Amino acid sequence: MMVKRSVQRQRPWYEDYFGPDYLLIDVQHTTGLEVRFLRESLNLKRGKRLLDVGCGYGRHLMPLLKHGVDVVGCDLSAFMLQETVRRIYRASQEGKSAKEVFVGWIEKGPRLVRCDTRRLPFRCVFDCACTMFNSFGYFDSEDDNYRMLVSIQQALKPGGLFIIDLVNRDALLCRSARKDWYERENAIILEKKWFDPLRNRSEIDVTVVDKQGKRHYHHSIRLYSFTELSMLLEAAGFRVVSVFGGFSGETFDLNYDRMLVLARTVSREDS
Repeated sequence: MMVKRSVQRQRPWYEDYFGPDYLLIDVQHTTGLEVRFLRESLNLKRGKRLLDVGCGYGRHLMPLLKHGVDVVGCDLSAFMLQETVRRIYRASQEGKSAKEVFVGWIEKGPRLVRCDTRRLPFRCVFDCACTMFNSFGYFDSEDDNYRMLVSIQQALKPGGLFIIDLVNRDALLCRSARKDWYERENAIILEKKWFDPLRNRSEIDVTVVDKQGKRHYHHSIRLYSFTELSMLLEAAGFRVVSVFGGFSGETFDLNYDRMLVLARTVSREDS
């Protein structure tokens, strides 16, 4: 990956990035495997309460609902939450059983919450939580990233489990291409990537080109080593239980693209 000085921006990148074009940018093929990993690692039996932090358009939330998990999703993007509602409505039309699952979930009350992940409006109500697909490390300030972990910890019951899914920094630095492009739904997506070594961040300039014209976005996340992340989790009130290199439960090492950390909340007396 190319090393380049980052460009400071006034408006946080994530306020613009997660709009309609994100549905073109985000191409995923392993959702089923990821959901199975969540169910097994978090012991998500029917009725368990799960908080999906940064739920996006409901990629994990909807299949988990079908398995009987009581999921609440939260996200800062109004568009992503509206897209989740649209997809839930479409899925509820697929048959009687689907309608029972999704309508019953909606009738329980507010199940999608728009909020800042540094200030989640929950205290000690969830059995487990997850933040998937690099939904951590958005903020420029390390204090803000830490506050997000504290907020998740406070939303969990004592002994609650938490999965955080991040890119493996070392694998990304070794193998990531500096430029990439792909086509989707009559659009061309171009990506120019670099690594900022002073701030330890992955930076990506994204251009979407279609008949409507050309749109530019930026994506920036803080990259962590396992040691850094485990120290941050411990400071936020967690204890690391396991770390995996993939959604099939692979033992983590530098060759895997993912770093999946399973942690448990601890009280101050236990820490």
